[in-house]
Amino acid sequence: MKYSYLWLKELSGTKKTPAQLAELLTMRAFEFEEMKTEGEETQMEFSILPNRGHDALSHIGMAREICAIEGRKLKNGSLASLLEAKLPSSRLKVEIKDKNLCKRYIGAVVENIEVGPSPKWMQKWLLASGVKPINNVVDITNYVLLELGQPLHAFDFEKIAFNGNLTSNWKLNFQIRKAKKGENIKLLDEKIYGLNENDLVIADREKPIALAGVMGGFDSSITDKTTSIILESANFDAVSIRKTRTRHNISTESSYRFEREIDPNLAGEGAARAIELLQKFGGKSVKIVAYSDIYPKKVNPWTVKLDVNYANSLLGEKIPAARMKKILENLGLKVRTWKLGFQVGVPTRRIDLKTPEDLIEEIGRIFGYENIKEQPLSADVKTPPQNAKRNFENKLRDALAGLGFSEVMNYSFYGAEDIAKCGLKTEGHIEIENPLSMDQQYLRRALIPNMLKNVGLNLKNFDDVKIFEVGKKFREKNGDMLEISLLNCMLANESKTPFFELKGALEALLSNLGVENVKFEAAEPECPVWNPARLAKIFSGNVKIGKIGEINPAILKKYGIKKRVAGFGLKIDDLLELTKKSAVFKPVSKFPVVERDLSMFINKLANYGEIETNIRKSGGKLVSSVELFDVFEKEGEKSLALRLKIGSREKTLTSAEIDGVMKQIIYRLEKDLKVKVRK
Repeated sequence: MKYSYLWLKELSGTKKTPAQLAELLTMRAFEFEEMKTEGEETQMEFSILPNRGHDALSHIGMAREICAIEGRKLKNGSLASLLEAKLPSSRLKVEIKDKNLCKRYIGAVVENIEVGPSPKWMQKWLLASGVKPINNVVDITNYVLLELGQPLHAFDFEKIAFNGNLTSNWKLNFQIRKAKKGENIKLLDEKIYGLNENDLVIADREKPIALAGVMGGFDSSITDKTTSIILESANFDAVSIRKTRTRHNISTESSYRFEREIDPNLAGEGAARAIELLQKFGGKSVKIVAYSDIYPKKVNPWTVKLDVNYANSLLGEKIPAARMKKILENLGLKVRTWKLGFQVGVPTRRIDLKTPEDLIEEIGRIFGYENIKEQPLSADVKTPPQNAKRNFENKLRDALAGLGFSEVMNYSFYGAEDIAKCGLKTEGHIEIENPLSMDQQYLRRALIPNMLKNVGLNLKNFDDVKIFEVGKKFREKNGDMLEISLLNCMLANESKTPFFELKGALEALLSNLGVENVKFEAAEPECPVWNPARLAKIFSGNVKIGKIGEINPAILKKYGIKKRVAGFGLKIDDLLELTKKSAVFKPVSKFPVVERDLSMFINKLANYGEIETNIRKSGGKLVSSVELFDVFEKEGEKSLALRLKIGSREKTLTSAEIDGVMKQIIYRLEKDLKVKVRK
């Protein structure tokens, strides 16, 4: 907002230069933007934050700030209400249809107006504040807006409903209502605006005559021929005005203030001040002939208790109680002594002061934050406890990134279409009451649907896709919502065996994490997502930690994916428990280890896990490693080639002892699993 320096100086009595004043106000929570000087007058522009829009967007509000900062009280005469006299209100009937959107409406009919130029001093101050003078009536409404911060509007009385045919027994009905469907209005900018049912309007018996809180109508505007006016001083809902202003792309001084919420009691002061100026500069025999003040729910001042010790504790500075009291009084607050400090009466114009903390902020602001001395921390600084799960998830991310996987981050929602594509059912899903879209209707019970979208999208641009997601799935149990943390990975490339490639990455990941005794067991799919012939459960010892397998080709087809896709899912909480065990370090054996290869034919449907378990059981502690290094199929059979490492940590094994171990392994394989060992 643009402020006149001379105007501020007259109201506040400050003796500071414009530059000093700008620096002073900038240090106390206002943002200074620009200064221009023409002759003796200086125009100062400040950016007022929304939390002070209700009182600082006016010269008297800013003057009050200047006085408080300089340690003085504002000495302005209180505006005696000129509307307290008994005036005929029955002739001007005002009806507020929605009392939540219009908190107060004052209308006053003023006769014997002589439209002409406003006084030179008023024109000068309006120009210094960036407002172009028009005529005495309009200039007075603009002057009061800039002085007090209360928007006003003047209608040409004879143009409203009477169309010039005014009788001595007139009666006028005003309505503050929402616009009707199909209504439109020509505003002061001479543009016609189509209204909708959310726009608040001022209407006479026939049509809207103003867009409430934004701009008046052209058809009822003040002209040189105007002799009687209806002066409006009202208070409108901030949210409603902001939406209307945004919808119609109209920004005015009035809407700028109403959007930031102003005090309903200010409407009475604004009307009184405007009538006072009209009686002085609006004509020789100006008089009020009708008046109506509709104030459904009066706003009264309130009291906030302030503990002095608490204030000093929060500010970190010992400010004397007497200094606090003076600061609050200079801000225009009423202060009474209380056993712990003060009972502060807050005027309704300061709608931002509701709690003790609000008052403490005012004290600190006026005292000057730069005057608060630096103090060492009085509390012990302790290292916060580490979030083990978060650290573990970050470790998973780092390990998978090292294995060439890229992280994806999806929403925790999906839609009914995604559920159907994966062959799942909506039953059991937690539905969102107000979803942003139908694609986000349900909390996900699996990470796979969204990840398949990621795979399909990335395959349009890349030949190979290796992605992972650390996220949550959601289930309902006994009326409570359960969040289950998961790690899901997917791999798609030109390989004919993505399952084995992903299995290798999984084993490398688990080895990196220190998870031991990892084994895989064939499993039957619990849902149609998985390929029934390529699915395995993942175990660490006897603890199941997840699944690995290939996605069902029928599901892939629905997502437009033509390549084979493998994926695995791990429960992060179970995995974390396995990695909490302290690492055990063993010295490297000083005795040699012998490698022996073992080839065999097995049934095509045989489980490799059973073969490895049988070998380790047969060889006991002497078998330190079993590695599968070759597989090929032949006439319904599979040929496996394994490399065994055999050795003891206590002595060097003889050739005969090693041969004995191999014979025992071969014997148990042939007898228990019916394999054909190639000799």
